[in-house]
Amino acid sequence: MSEKNPTATDGRMYENPILEKLTATSPRMMVPFHLIIAAACIYFGIQSGYTTNPLIVIAFFIGGMFTWTFAEYGLHRWIFHFVADTPTMKKVHYAIHGYHHNQPRDAKRLFMPPIPASVLLLIFFGIFYLVMGNAAWFFLPGFQVGYLMYASVHYGVHTRKAPKRLKHLWHHHALHHHKYPNLAFGVSNTFWDKVFRTMPPERKKLSA
Repeated sequence: MSEKNPTATDGRMYENPILEKLTATSPRMMVPFHLIIAAACIYFGIQSGYTTNPLIVIAFFIGGMFTWTFAEYGLHRWIFHFVADTPTMKKVHYAIHGYHHNQPRDAKRLFMPPIPASVLLLIFFGIFYLVMGNAAWFFLPGFQVGYLMYASVHYGVHTRKAPKRLKHLWHHHALHHHKYPNLAFGVSNTFWDKVFRTMPPERKKLSA
């Protein structure tokens, strides 16, 4: 893996042009990507014969959205911020999250690119299918929409001025980046930070 200098400011993550291209994406690509897959999953779920009851479909969909909120917190806290103690693991950490903390305004890397997104979707679908069978066809789309809500907020935090109603989320993530890297792991919500007591101890106004 060809690693860029963590202090680079040219908006590039890798010297290798192929790796650079594969790790860059945008909302214009990834929002339709997820919505098309989510719609296809719901279609296949109905075709599977599991249920045609819209209330059951909606219930699993909402369950998937709520499950994402915990995945968002857990992945950020326990995966993205793991302690890397070997050169190889430091490179892995830099690739999955360290670069973002060094270059938080790189808009090309605020959504997960198609290839890793596809791999993770397959993994999560496999887990959900093992747990709930064909209901996973409805659960995964909710999980994806939850991710899109998170990714859209995260993209906005680093590229846009905070809307009035969402200022608390912009501020929350700014505290994580600028003052408390081991706190404030929620991005689209602060619920799990409150549950696990990882809310920052103060609410100073910082820019994202």
